Amino acid sequence: MAEEVIRVSGGERESLAESHIKEQVTSVLRSIEDEVRELMYMIRDLDEGKGVAVERRHSRIRNIKDNIENFSINLMEYIIRTAPVLTTKDVYASIVQNLHRVAEHLEAAAYRNLLLSSGEFTRMPDDVFAILDGMVKKILNMVDRLESMISKVGRSDKQIRELYIELLKTENSVDEYYREAGIKTIKYYANKDVGALILVKELFDKVEETADLLMRVGTYIRYLSIQK
Repeated sequence: MAEEVIRVSGGERESLAESHIKEQVTSVLRSIEDEVRELMYMIRDLDEGKGVAVERRHSRIRNIKDNIENFSINLMEYIIRTAPVLTTKDVYASIVQNLHRVAEHLEAAAYRNLLLSSGEFTRMPDDVFAILDGMVKKILNMVDRLESMISKVGRSDKQIRELYIELLKTENSVDEYYREAGIKTIKYYANKDVGALILVKELFDKVEETADLLMRVGTYIRYLSIQK
């Protein structure tokens, strides 16, 4: 029997490549979701004075970050290899790069949390803890929105637009939390514990910057939907 030859058009190759990349981006987002959850519980462990639990969670977060880093490198290589048939390669490359940075920022936030747990620092006041906990929950919500957005690329521009608007509102609320936290943190720690002031401020900085990066990813996904 003669061997059957299957010809795949350029458009089909692009579609297959993009489907694979979207699946891989979704996998990265799910890993980031795990990292955010660990950070959320780590912050609660810090508030309850559970030093050993804080150390364990930081180790898990660092491992997740390392896995995302390796995964991102492989995905970037795939995007480069498929560049001739993928017209949206630059947008997907930017998404992967920013998600990698998200993972790094989350680990950096976790490290500040670890330092606060290991040192003789003044405990975070309840109102500042509540703001931090609220910010991390918003970050988790943003990751969930991004998972929904990437799954709808090429299927529903209207739904992606609605999710993008929700994402923007959530990022704005993170900014509001951040401004409020800055004032309360300085007032509480300024004349009490300068070391804790620096670490808590850096912790909030990393969480707020994570929201900015996730918003950037959402904007790139919105670009993809408009191009379809």
